[in-house]
Amino acid sequence: MSSPSQPAGGKWSAEQLISDAEAGPPGPRVGAFFDFDGTLIDGYSLAAFARHHLRSLQVAPADLGRMLLTGLRGVSSEEDFERFTVLGMRVWAGRSEDELTELGERLWVQGIAGSMYPEGWRLVEAHLRAGHTVVLASSATRFQVEPAARAMGVQHIIVSPVEIVNGICTGRPGGPLLWRSGKAAAVRAFAADHDIDLAESYAYSNGDEDVPFLRTAGRARAVNPGRGLAAAARHYGWPVARFRSRGRPGVTDIARTAAGLAGMLGGFAAGTALGAPTGSRREAVDLGITLGGELGSMLAGVRLDVRGAEHLDTRPAVFLFNHQSQLDVLILAKLLRGGFTGVAKKELASTPGFGLVFRLADVAFVDRGDSTQARKALEPAVRKLREGISLVIAPEGTRSVTPALGPFKKGAFHVALQAGVPIVPIVIRNSGALMWRGASTIRSGSVQIAVLPPVPTTGWTVEELDKHVQEVREQYLATLADWPGHGPGRVEVTEASAPGPPPAVPLDWGMSAEMSPLETAMWRAEAADPRLRVNVSLLELLDPVPGWDRLLAAHEWASRMVPRMRQRVAEPLFGVGTPTWVTVSELDLSRHVHRVALPAPGSMRQLLDVVQDFAAAPFDRSRPLWEALLVEGLADGRAGYVVKSHHSVTDGLGAVQLITRLHSRTPEHDPGRPEPPLPGPADASRFRLLTGQLAGAARAAPAEALRQGIGLAGSLARPWETASRAAGQVAGAARWLGTATGPARAGSALLASRGGGWHFELIDVPLADLKAGAKAAGGSLNDGLLAAVIGGFRRYHERHGATAGRLTVGFPISLRTQDDPQGGNRFTGARFTADLAEADPAARIATVRQFVLTARAASAARADAVPAALGPVLGWLPPPVIAAVSGRLTSTNDVQVSNVPGVPYPVYIAGSRITHMYPFGPLPGCAAMITLISHNEECCIGTNTDTAAVTDPAGLIEDLRAGLDEVIALGR
Repeated sequence: MSSPSQPAGGKWSAEQLISDAEAGPPGPRVGAFFDFDGTLIDGYSLAAFARHHLRSLQVAPADLGRMLLTGLRGVSSEEDFERFTVLGMRVWAGRSEDELTELGERLWVQGIAGSMYPEGWRLVEAHLRAGHTVVLASSATRFQVEPAARAMGVQHIIVSPVEIVNGICTGRPGGPLLWRSGKAAAVRAFAADHDIDLAESYAYSNGDEDVPFLRTAGRARAVNPGRGLAAAARHYGWPVARFRSRGRPGVTDIARTAAGLAGMLGGFAAGTALGAPTGSRREAVDLGITLGGELGSMLAGVRLDVRGAEHLDTRPAVFLFNHQSQLDVLILAKLLRGGFTGVAKKELASTPGFGLVFRLADVAFVDRGDSTQARKALEPAVRKLREGISLVIAPEGTRSVTPALGPFKKGAFHVALQAGVPIVPIVIRNSGALMWRGASTIRSGSVQIAVLPPVPTTGWTVEELDKHVQEVREQYLATLADWPGHGPGRVEVTEASAPGPPPAVPLDWGMSAEMSPLETAMWRAEAADPRLRVNVSLLELLDPVPGWDRLLAAHEWASRMVPRMRQRVAEPLFGVGTPTWVTVSELDLSRHVHRVALPAPGSMRQLLDVVQDFAAAPFDRSRPLWEALLVEGLADGRAGYVVKSHHSVTDGLGAVQLITRLHSRTPEHDPGRPEPPLPGPADASRFRLLTGQLAGAARAAPAEALRQGIGLAGSLARPWETASRAAGQVAGAARWLGTATGPARAGSALLASRGGGWHFELIDVPLADLKAGAKAAGGSLNDGLLAAVIGGFRRYHERHGATAGRLTVGFPISLRTQDDPQGGNRFTGARFTADLAEADPAARIATVRQFVLTARAASAARADAVPAALGPVLGWLPPPVIAAVSGRLTSTNDVQVSNVPGVPYPVYIAGSRITHMYPFGPLPGCAAMITLISHNEECCIGTNTDTAAVTDPAGLIEDLRAGLDEVIALGR
């Protein structure tokens, strides 16, 4: 959801983010949730703690090595994050809670505060001014985050817990860590406890892992995003903003700083030399300050945006300024030009270059640790003021640790009172953005300055001085909060209206910008060999027939909810590299949603004949990879609705995820459903895709080599484990590639022919009955299905007089985890050679059960269906090679069986109830594909058989029914 004043998505500046926060709904029911590390600070707060522990020798070398190894390998899972966090906490074991709190405050002041993004600080302030409930939601601990929250005036933090027992840290987490779904759950719980309207709230983060967190709020913004989050932002239409890095300076920054410093000192020297003949040291110094300020700022690339410059003519006066940066010296020289002196800490008197300048300008040097000496050092300043020379002084006494205004000291006010001169407040907004505390280089840019009207000191008394100090400080606070010409001013806190519709953002489904190695293999194999097409289809029986216009409208809405429906595949130049998903400029629904009517009598066989031809037809590879067909004219007044997609879009579980979230639970239209905007088209230049991937591979190579090197070094302590893992990877790659030329596995001679034609059939079985039968034999629903299919093919072979030999059965094993993004393909394959001579269904279930458990255990350590050694190079192999390997991988299977859990409650599409769902998988070289999906307490089984391999499909269906009945009978 975007505010009316801003476009959805795209690249935003920090000013746009701030304006958007100010223009949005006000009040405490609107939350503003900020990630901390990488979002509000440049870097990670844990690094400051690690450096401290390393310097103080409080961390064991082994733990430090493990932290470095985990950091270089990358934190990509909850296990990685927990391991990394626990290593960080371990060094705190035995320390008191108070000690860790003090350490956090000290490290905040000494280092972390200096890495704060000024843009982030101002964004937090904008939300506070709007009366929003601002929350820092971080996977870090409270010792890292609480000091920052206190400095920014943020009252709420959500952090990972640290275990404290009797006031002492145990070095272990105190509960679930805030990572990925954990952070999202914590934010939702906080919102429920504090009456926050998440649909109207804001969320900011930089981390790829924070997509679930960002999706909790209706106004998500990606700040300094990594590659994964940037892709997600494009997927969901989130704005993307990048703050200026506060990291190591570049060559340009160093050169600019050196030039600015030389210009300032050189200009001052030239000016004083030119002014010396006048005989007035004051005039010479003023000329030097003027030239130094102008020349130094020009060479440093520092510009001033001044409001209220007319108040600078008030002389003599005490000019106050909020001190944020070493750059303030240059700023004041350019701003005031001359006719002033200043106050500085005594250590600067001996600074090369500047010490001499300050002494020539009669700067008062004070000892901050000696208040009596400091007051005495200011006495000459009173005399100078009475002589007409103004005084410039920072009422905070030193540079601010953060952009927050510090408390004011009374020295400058005493001086103004004694000299009888006015005070002129100079409010500097953002000099820290160009040169923050501790920085050694200057960044070019514009410094915003507001000069406020003079504050007369006539009539002041010493007794009321504290009141006047506070009044002037309030002017600073008000000016910084409501910058002149910036925003509408302070926002009155009002009660927010009732919650609105859900966030208008697309579903978090199929958001990967590029194909995985498995998806690339499926996509490229089909291009080289059409027999390997992998169209997947789902037939739904609808009651009653839906209205055509409403059905079209449902597809148009779905295409906005699921951006993948508006994306086509773009191949890099020469067809090498990774295929990429790009959004089309326009989706023509007439090419994707079709309608036919059956002739009388409208039988199920007629319906299946239409559906199988529709499902088998190849896709137009230049368009989004989905099509739908409404088949009217069934004899019982119902309709068939079939949707097909390419397997590279998603696997079975991904498809069910989508169905669950797109289908409605009621036949009525939902007026409060999300209505995302149309996604913008993407650049699909084949040349740019290729060069971009080549450049990305080149950039990643050094870091990958370093990670591999670190990983190798860490593995030396486990030589046998390392050798075993390496041998397994090599063997896996060899097996995967070896299938292209190796001998085929012995399977059924009866099913050996392949013609490429598809034939669909249906079977219905009560879900509870099949589960009970499988359970009676010690198996699962999947085990029972596999055993029933083997039993059915056993009968088929017997009826056709074939030898009861062996049947090769392939089935998928899901690799999805809780944190995996929805959609896409996350599975590997397993192959089971069944003995058709086994007549006992219970024995078949037991054998299948043992094999499946072994196969699942072996797959648990795998990240994908393609061996890790081959994944990075698969996209660069010629399509014929991929087709040869892929074809041999699947054609050695006689039968492939898949079981997908379906929707456990009634669902509707365009007002029509879905009474049955039948899935149909592809035939990539195998003889039969048998797929089950559960729906409404029914097992809906769709079979797809190769017309050359299975010459008696109706007989096979009866045999499969008998095999299912055998399993069901075990539970009775």
